[in-house]
Amino acid sequence: MYTGKRHKHGWLPIIPTLTLILLLLTPGAAMAGDDYEKFTAELDFVIDSAAGVNFEQPTDLTIVDDRLYLMDGMNHRVAVFGLDGTFQRQFGNRREIPRAIGICADGEDGVYVTDAETGRLLNYSARGELRGSFTVSPVRERERPDITDCAVSEFDEIFLTDNNNHRIQVYSRDGEQLRHWGGFGEANHQFRFPATVTIDQDGVVFVVDVINNRVKGFRYSGRQAQWLGGWGITPGRLYRPKGALVVGQQVLVADSYTGVIQVFRTAGGFVGILTDQQGEILRFRTPTNMAFADNRLYVVEQLHNRVSVWRLEP
Repeated sequence: MYTGKRHKHGWLPIIPTLTLILLLLTPGAAMAGDDYEKFTAELDFVIDSAAGVNFEQPTDLTIVDDRLYLMDGMNHRVAVFGLDGTFQRQFGNRREIPRAIGICADGEDGVYVTDAETGRLLNYSARGELRGSFTVSPVRERERPDITDCAVSEFDEIFLTDNNNHRIQVYSRDGEQLRHWGGFGEANHQFRFPATVTIDQDGVVFVVDVINNRVKGFRYSGRQAQWLGGWGITPGRLYRPKGALVVGQQVLVADSYTGVIQVFRTAGGFVGILTDQQGEILRFRTPTNMAFADNRLYVVEQLHNRVSVWRLEP
């Protein structure tokens, strides 16, 4: 079964899973303590089947020109909405994107979609016209690229997560392979099923390293800058991170198993957690990726088949 931006061999060992369940069922235990900042969020609205749009495990989203582009890969499409949640149009089909997972934008008119089945990156206009594509090349013999996400730098380099091969690949817009780094392992320069990637305003590439329970920051060259998280379910720790979003000098990280969204500094260090207006920690249902505009946080809740939209206090 296709479950979106997931690792292929990431079944949880039974003891950590039981520990997580027991802690999550114990009131106040999983995220005990108040020595962190609480970022208050109020539910504004949701985008789901009630609005007449049926999703099937959506995975990613991006914003271009006040429009929200949602990757609805099992329906083989990109669904486009206004920032108020009004459905506008869709594009893509089974032939073009048989198993699309990631989506990103270039800050101009380009929308890029990663397809894990074909190993292709497809370039669409904001209107949804397919303008071109290229197939990612394997780094080693007999490898099959498994491309799950993308991010475009200010130098028009495209950073791709090659999930099943545990590396980052970097391409030019016209499909030239520029460099790559990674490999399977637990060291700082290695990955275990990297899922998503995003870039901050200072040129740090943040990679969500799912099974290593971290978000790792790298310079464009591949030299590591810092890392966030580490295994655990207490504040500042990550159990199964799936999505990261840079907002100013902070990185929001969504944990797909605990359902918590935590906030870190881009320079490193834990800051706080998203809570409701009563100060209780918000728990989303399999949150994956996020977008931010007009003080609203858009959260993909994959197994809930919806995007929940939250007003954040300044």
